[in-house]
Amino acid sequence: MPDSTPHEAPVISHKWERIEDLPANWHDLCRPDLHAVHGQWVSERNLIKDPAKIETFQERLALRWAIETGIIERLYTVDRGVTVQILNAGLGALGSFHAKGRLSTNARALIADQHAALEMVMDIVGGSRELTSFTIKEIHQRLTLSQETCDAEDERGNPMKVRLLKGRWKRQPNNPRRLDGSIHQYCPPEFVQDEIDQLLVWRNEHVDVCPEVEAAWFHHRFAQIHPFQDGNGRVARALTSADLLKADHLVLVIRDEEHRESYLDALAAADNGDLKPLVDLFADIQISDLQEAMTSIRSLRGETMVKVTDSIAERVRRRKEASQQRAVGIMGDLLEVASFRLEEAAGELRRALDTDVSAHVFTDTEDKQNWWSWQIIKAAQKHRYYADLDRPRRWVSLRLSLPTIEKETTSFIISLHAVGHAADLHAVTAFLTYRLSGSDDESDHHWECVIVPEHPFRYRAETARLEPTANQFRNWLKTTIENGLSIWGESL
Repeated sequence: MPDSTPHEAPVISHKWERIEDLPANWHDLCRPDLHAVHGQWVSERNLIKDPAKIETFQERLALRWAIETGIIERLYTVDRGVTVQILNAGLGALGSFHAKGRLSTNARALIADQHAALEMVMDIVGGSRELTSFTIKEIHQRLTLSQETCDAEDERGNPMKVRLLKGRWKRQPNNPRRLDGSIHQYCPPEFVQDEIDQLLVWRNEHVDVCPEVEAAWFHHRFAQIHPFQDGNGRVARALTSADLLKADHLVLVIRDEEHRESYLDALAAADNGDLKPLVDLFADIQISDLQEAMTSIRSLRGETMVKVTDSIAERVRRRKEASQQRAVGIMGDLLEVASFRLEEAAGELRRALDTDVSAHVFTDTEDKQNWWSWQIIKAAQKHRYYADLDRPRRWVSLRLSLPTIEKETTSFIISLHAVGHAADLHAVTAFLTYRLSGSDDESDHHWECVIVPEHPFRYRAETARLEPTANQFRNWLKTTIENGLSIWGESL
């Protein structure tokens, strides 16, 4: 006798809604640490001149993806140890593992199919295929080539097997029932094409979106649609890798043992409007795999060679630091000599002119060491050398004015700076500079600059001995200060 008991409508735990574009705050979801590691990876990868070496690592990661993407869907199981051995042996060894009873017939066929589907994704990345709804169907058909059935429910909710539609959108709802009996709704079949079209339109409109954000967004929105009867997760993970590979990242391998729970939790969070956990998961996986990739290519380059070159780089770095510290030290000693000599000159001016002169010495402070740039460049051009103002430099100034005669103040500058790109060559020059009468503009067009010495004082910071260098500097400085004060006096 048929059961006449009425069946209650199941509770909807997640109601289907139309997909949405990127969240407005997507910039905040980007992961700078991933971008830094990626930059390091690109730099190290470019040191490998034999492309076959890079292809070996990438093929290993692609095979890992082909194995893991089926395990995470519970399509088959593969022991961790067997997985490692397959990765070491390569795709061509699947038959051998199957013959030895270490890989099921189902697993062997699906892994081969999934690997072939990922190669189709590589064609999208390479530009020989365009990502369209037709391409997505092709990828699904290749992924499921050896899968004949999938799980379903009859009208009473009883589990059953049905024939899988390969490469075609679903014809019936595929809303899964949770353990508590509630229903998670995906896109109804009649809206699938519209939603896929919208997804691809938005994807093509996105410009300069961080790859980890773009990948997480596309993955989740595709999962929301769930356009196929089965295999949606595998297709989503394949297409996610396309976004990352196109940005010169790696295939995204979500490992069952390491990531499954956090992956499902992140998808649930995205269902509730929070894409960050999924972005972070993808970024963390990429960082880990990029770091492993760098370790791998270092071994390809030759571990000994890497250690030797790194050791040389460290020695060069220490040498540059020591050279710069010595340069700064000698610069400070010479600046002190110049300060004393300018103080003496200021004292002589005050003695001779009494209250008619204002003469004060100012030494640079940390926030003012970059002053007088254009005047230094002008002096260097006159003396035919390049002043490297990116390296440490110092200056001291004698500020001169005659309040009873003129308002303008003249600064007599002694500048110490690096020359060219040599590690230790430095120069000292001097100039008088003042603002032109009637101008309040700070630009160089409204200032005068008079170069004082015939020649700059040059010294090598790394090899020079302080005492003889300081004595030579005093002689140059004596003549330069005398000439500078004479030029100032003649301009009054």
